[in-house]
Amino acid sequence: MTGRPRHPVLLFLGAAVTAATLSAHVRLLYPTTGAALYWSNPSNVTLVLQSDGSDDVNDGSDATALRNAMAAWNGVTGANLRLVENAASGQRARRDWASTDVHLVLFDEDNHSGYFPGSSGIVALTPITFYTNGRIIDADVLFNGKNFGFTTRGQVGRFDIQDVATHELGHLVGLDHSGCAGATMYPYVDSTVILHRSLSLDDVRGVRHMYPSATYGQIMGTLVHSGTTSVVAGAHVVALDTNGRLAGATLSNNAGNFALQALDTGRYTVYADPLDFPVSVGNLGGGQTVDTAFGSTLLGTLDVVAGSTATLGTAELLPDVAVSLGRIADDYPLRVISGQTVTRLVRGADLVAGSTLACSDPSITVTPTGWFGTSVQFQVTVPAGAALGHADLLVTTLAGEVDILTGALEVTPPDPQVSTVAPADGEPTGGTFVTITGANFRPGLRVVIGDRIYLEGAVGGCTLVDAATLTLTTGATIGGEHDVVVIDASGVEGRGVDSFTVLAAPAIATIFPTVGSAAGGTEVILTGTNFVTGALVTIDGVAQPNVRVDSPTQMTIFTAPGVIGGPYVVEVINPGGASASAAFAYVGKADPVLTFVTPDRGSPAGGETITLMGTGFTAETQVVFGAHPKTGVGGVPAASIERESSTTMRVRTPASTSTVASVLVRDSETGQASMLSAGFQFEHEPEIPSLDKFGACGAVDPNLAGPPSARGALAGAGWILAALAAAALQRRAALRRCAYAAAS
Repeated sequence: MTGRPRHPVLLFLGAAVTAATLSAHVRLLYPTTGAALYWSNPSNVTLVLQSDGSDDVNDGSDATALRNAMAAWNGVTGANLRLVENAASGQRARRDWASTDVHLVLFDEDNHSGYFPGSSGIVALTPITFYTNGRIIDADVLFNGKNFGFTTRGQVGRFDIQDVATHELGHLVGLDHSGCAGATMYPYVDSTVILHRSLSLDDVRGVRHMYPSATYGQIMGTLVHSGTTSVVAGAHVVALDTNGRLAGATLSNNAGNFALQALDTGRYTVYADPLDFPVSVGNLGGGQTVDTAFGSTLLGTLDVVAGSTATLGTAELLPDVAVSLGRIADDYPLRVISGQTVTRLVRGADLVAGSTLACSDPSITVTPTGWFGTSVQFQVTVPAGAALGHADLLVTTLAGEVDILTGALEVTPPDPQVSTVAPADGEPTGGTFVTITGANFRPGLRVVIGDRIYLEGAVGGCTLVDAATLTLTTGATIGGEHDVVVIDASGVEGRGVDSFTVLAAPAIATIFPTVGSAAGGTEVILTGTNFVTGALVTIDGVAQPNVRVDSPTQMTIFTAPGVIGGPYVVEVINPGGASASAAFAYVGKADPVLTFVTPDRGSPAGGETITLMGTGFTAETQVVFGAHPKTGVGGVPAASIERESSTTMRVRTPASTSTVASVLVRDSETGQASMLSAGFQFEHEPEIPSLDKFGACGAVDPNLAGPPSARGALAGAGWILAALAAAALQRRAALRRCAYAAAS
């Protein structure tokens, strides 16, 4: 798909409709038909991890975080789902995410996609294109690197890549948001939470239902309001196992019917709860109607046998209550740790002294320490050796009113600890036998070193000697100092910071620009391989004080003053002494500097006059649109240039097939240059497809949009759909899922 919608918020197309099928969990639906989205060949959904990665990560661990996220979904047993990486270099270099022949996962650092203009509050999104029968044509994951920071090292205020990616991939496979606070598909995220890395049973049953490779049982029933025959649509129906742990959930449809599917053989307790806080209808995609005018109601306990249906019949739900647990300001899931006591807080309403707070798992002790009306503080004690997974919180008032917060608590093991790594360095080709000592190592863990993952027990992985010892033999690894990270299957981790160094030689592929002012201050971008933090850069033997390693393949230098002449040798020297060189010259002329472009958008037909502001503009200054943002190569010259002063030029835009283009100013005599990598947006109209297919487009909730922060939320008060033409000629737009937005 080459065209994109001009505006992400378009006309709403009407009321939700009844889903075509009943489903456990919550699936993405095409609202017009109620068709659930799906991949026709789920055993081979091929993804490409775009090679540029995140500008915030310089050790290759951004790619390992994405691969770990893929592994979480691939690890679901009893499901015919496989996310497969296409690692071909030619594919990884692509950025044309809108093309239907490639499913990209990329970090958009310059609004190349056009989805992150200005100070966008969207952290990440997953555009999905599909046919009207629900079959997915294309899906891609876009991270907003322009406005938000990402991390694989727990840096404060940055979003964990693996956590966000695991959620986004859930949308890519066809899941909507979950009403379970502990699920990976829970619609809110915080930079301090990483537990969405591991799937809840609600997420697992969703995949098993969509793409089954085994036989399961189901529980069906119908819900009506108390004392009436009026059906309850959109009730959150939850199944707990015999230990009171979350086993799965679903929504009732517009006829009040529900089906908890993909259940294993066993006994389950079932209840219905209003989907009001902290997840509400505003967090769901189209095709869902949600009724919250009832109270939490126990529906019954019954046995399920694989391959059969257990029926609850018609159940009346209790009247609505004032008490409620959970708000989006809480950091769900609340982590509780096996063998430990921790203090937690939950917000809500009518949380007053005299009420009781309990856990659905009776082995977990919950002791309130303070009731504050709009919140309750409590201690949670989990017995040693407790099973991992999710449990509910239940509040009961003196009047007997009850509210349940589904999956609020996630039981995890203690964090792994990394004490020593020996030896502390190795060759880039691999082959080094490494011993890691520490504590709390468990089966199913994985070790990450730079761009390499070592899965416990796998060929080429790591060996769990005991709870305090791991061994592995390194594979070929990207150069530099790396954390040694031990990630438990639950998603919690421990790390030895900078505890293993790969002694690799750098290589320089390009340098842009190759000429700068002798006064210094020229921004120079180097591309290549094995650029590592701590590398020394010199020009003509002079150490450059302002060096930034953007990634293993990119460095940025702000030059020190130099002597007119050259070309001089630019040398990059990695720790250990290996080096690479390129050429750079100094001239006496001031560099042209492009500060901003106004207006910064226009027609792809070109011919529009815009103004460029900056410094150092001369009669020799050229203007080019669409040059490569890292090398300055290529692009299309401006149709005309009128220099008004050394700080102002008026130019006519060229025609372009790009969506977002760099704007380059370059001195034609010296080669000095300056660029805005996403300086101009060509506003293409959406493509008119030849086939009858339609996409939906989610929108940022204006109540959540704002400046970047450490808290994010899935934006969207319902899906916003595009009515761009008559039904017979519907344009294909993008289904924007999981737009993480900064909460105000």
